[in-house]
Amino acid sequence: MYTLTTAYDGEKPFHSFQFSDALAAFETFVKISDWGMAKEYATYNLSMPDGKMYTKNYYRPTGK
Repeated sequence: MYTLTTAYDGEKPFHSFQFSDALAAFETFVKISDWGMAKEYATYNLSMPDGKMYTKNYYRPTGK
């Protein structure tokens, strides 16, 4: 089972999606491209059945 989680600003995961198909899991993970509803940053983790994890972090621009 492949699990994709979304967490905002260092909090516990906001969303968790499970996939049985590796291709569907990776396609979804690759489409993620911004910080979503985060105040500061968003963390996206794709967990693999063998224990490997891929992570993406996106930071909201500060406007400075």
